[in-house]
Amino acid sequence: MNRPAGTPVPGNRWDLLPDTSGGPAERDGGIPEVSVVVPYYRDQAGLDLLLAALARQDLPASRVQVVIADDGSPESPRLPDRFPLDVQVVRQPDAGFRASAARALGASVAEGQVLAFLDGDMIPERDYLRRAVRLPSRSPEAVVVGRRRHLDPALLQTGWRPGDAVPQDCVLEDPQWLERAYAGSRDLLDADSTSYRFVISAVLTVSRRIHDEAGGFDPSFVGYGGEDWEFAHRLWRTGALLAHEPAAVAWHAGPDFAGREDPLAARRVKNREALVLAGRISAPTARGWSLGSRDRVRLALVLVMPGGGLGACAIDGGSGTVRADGADDGGDGGAAAVVMCADALLQAFPGASLTLAGRVPDGAEVLVRDPRVSVASEVAEPGAGEEPDWLLTVTCPVRPARGTGRPDPAAVQERLLAAERAGRDRIEVTGPAGVVATLVSSRARWRRRRWGTEDPTTTTVADLAGLGWEPTGEAPDLEAWWGGWG
Repeated sequence: MNRPAGTPVPGNRWDLLPDTSGGPAERDGGIPEVSVVVPYYRDQAGLDLLLAALARQDLPASRVQVVIADDGSPESPRLPDRFPLDVQVVRQPDAGFRASAARALGASVAEGQVLAFLDGDMIPERDYLRRAVRLPSRSPEAVVVGRRRHLDPALLQTGWRPGDAVPQDCVLEDPQWLERAYAGSRDLLDADSTSYRFVISAVLTVSRRIHDEAGGFDPSFVGYGGEDWEFAHRLWRTGALLAHEPAAVAWHAGPDFAGREDPLAARRVKNREALVLAGRISAPTARGWSLGSRDRVRLALVLVMPGGGLGACAIDGGSGTVRADGADDGGDGGAAAVVMCADALLQAFPGASLTLAGRVPDGAEVLVRDPRVSVASEVAEPGAGEEPDWLLTVTCPVRPARGTGRPDPAAVQERLLAAERAGRDRIEVTGPAGVVATLVSSRARWRRRRWGTEDPTTTTVADLAGLGWEPTGEAPDLEAWWGGWG
């Protein structure tokens, strides 16, 4: 069932967006104003085909703007006479391959409510824009990946024109890795923070609002590849609805990257891309499980000690916090509970750092001898630009249940990914005394800001014991925990 306009949908459920057919937008072409942003460098023939295809789109010309962002070509691109669409050319100096910076430049002057990024060598079918902007016209969170298909370049010498049907014998094979990904995720309906890998900027359409809130393409990228994945990951963390629209087809003359490069040369390019992204994306598919684990998952944590000794605290993959309010810490048992809980969480999230805000509980000085642990006077609420991936509030010190062994970071990460795929943006964990922990994703926090309300359908309840954890108790056995026998 579709939701009314003006309300968020849970998780990544773009299929629940309201149907606006028959409304004012439908009567005016079915779309808001759209700006097509085209990065360009020394390919006049490709640009001619793209512009010819845009001129034949089945949309009112008054709704479409074209921005060509020239990445320092020796000569400015030529525009056709009497072109039916509003078109503008912006230029940046030649400082290497800077497609990401060109897209950012083009977006900065674009006027549309929806931004349709199309590479300069794409040839969109006549209904491409209408299909690509369908979801962004319904939600400010929508991000749509079209379908990039491939045709034999020889077709271009036969009198074929953009907008004509592509003969079957001129169709090259689609990239199978993308086909499998879209089929396995139901066109990205079952997305998570690793789904950035299936977002390609050659055929990317986004609402202007989430584009700006996520920060747009990063202009610091130099060289081929990676900027679309980094941007897509930021979009996901900002609350984007990722969708693949297979009916929004644009053609590329020639095979995919893997089919037009020497395999060894292609692998070198992809390895360089992977090394660049490892410092920018917090998902495990970009970092691995050991090297580069810092900042993989960011958390914030609250512990309440027996006797009320320890107040707010935060653990995150960048700069977490623990606050001590100065009350009695509950004696040695209270300090042991804090140390055991912190130790268990740092094992579950080995890339995390822990900051003690206030004083260190008596007897818990071992915490500050860990290089991941620091002390601060107060907790600062993270700003939108440094949003933790997850915020975890724990009101009772916890540990893995006895007999279950040490926390498995890979298993913990898989649980978080499963929660994202299921649309569980807010999870309440219950124990013997009620709610003992609350886990809130960055997506949920962004959506609360964006919509001004908490969506109750994104809150689910999990049992602490079912997760394999339990309260530490007032006097846990640290020796047994550290020694591995209890």
